[in-house]
Amino acid sequence: MYKRQTYLVPSDTATVLGQHVKNSRNLGLTLQRYVPQEAIDETDRLNDRGRSIGKERNFWLQDICREFKPDTALIESTYRRWLAMTEGAARLTLVSRSRMIIGLGGKGALELGITLHPVTGLPYIPGSALKGLCRNYTLYYIAAESGISLDPAAVKDPSEAARQLDEQLTATANYGLNIHPEYAALYRALFGKQEEAGQCVFYDAVIQDLPSDRPLFVLDVMTPHFRQYYESNGATAPHDADNPNPITYITVNAGIMFAFAVGSRRTARQAPTGDALYLLDQALREWGIGAKTAAGYGLFKRVKGKKSA
Repeated sequence: MYKRQTYLVPSDTATVLGQHVKNSRNLGLTLQRYVPQEAIDETDRLNDRGRSIGKERNFWLQDICREFKPDTALIESTYRRWLAMTEGAARLTLVSRSRMIIGLGGKGALELGITLHPVTGLPYIPGSALKGLCRNYTLYYIAAESGISLDPAAVKDPSEAARQLDEQLTATANYGLNIHPEYAALYRALFGKQEEAGQCVFYDAVIQDLPSDRPLFVLDVMTPHFRQYYESNGATAPHDADNPNPITYITVNAGIMFAFAVGSRRTARQAPTGDALYLLDQALREWGIGAKTAAGYGLFKRVKGKKSA
C-alpha cells in the first residue's frame, strides 16, 4: 500500500502491523496506531536523482484517502442503532455541500486531527458541537430580531456584546434590552441557564448514506506562508522571503448524507424540539460547522424530497 513503512517496534510486531494496516477499515485506528515513522518525521521522498519530490507524510495520507474502503454494513448498522436511540426525537437529514473537518486541532502524531468515532472510526458530528452551533446562531438570530447589533463593524467587542446578551437572555428579567419575552423564554428552554439545564438534547449526527461515486475522505492542504513567524510565536516578523509550508490533512468529502436529531430531556414537560431542529437546520446551511467555515467548509443543504431522517 505504501512505498516506505518503518515502525519503531520489534521486527515481528512490525510484520503484523504491515499486514493489518493494509486491511484496516477504521481510519481512527490507522491514524492513531499505524502511522509510519517517515510520516511522523516528515521525511522527504527522493527521486532517482536524489531530489525531493515531496513529504512521505503527504504520500501516505494520499494513499489512505485513495485506498480506504469504508464498511457499508458498519455504516448501515450504526445508522440503525442511531434510529433506535433517537426514537421520539425530531429528526432531520442533510447532505454536506462542501468538505468538512471537525477536530482539526486535535492532538496526535500528525499534529492535525479529525473527529472520528472511537469504536467505528467513522466521521460523526458530536452533539455538543451541534448544540454550541445552534446556541450561537440563536443568539445572533434573537439579536437581529431585537435590533441589537453584534456586527464587528458597529460594535467594539462583538464577543463581549454577545456574552452580555446571553446573560440577559438567561436571566429571569431582561432589563435594559428590547428583547421580546418569548425569545428569552425560548432561549432558556433550549439551552438552559446556570441553575437549570435546557430541555433539549442534541444527539450526535451520524452518516445516513454514503454515495458510491466518491470516496468518504479526501486530502486537503493549507499553506502558511510565514513559518518562522508562527513557530516563534511572533518573535520573528513575517516577511516575503520565508518559505511556504504546505500542510496536508484529511477531510470528510462533500456529498455525504448525515442524520441529525434533537430530543427532549426526560425531566422536560414540553421541550421545543421542533424550534431547536429548525434553528439547527438554518445554522448548518448558513454558517456550517467545524473548522475553516469562513472558507466554505462544513456547509450543508437539504435533500430533495426528504425532510427527516
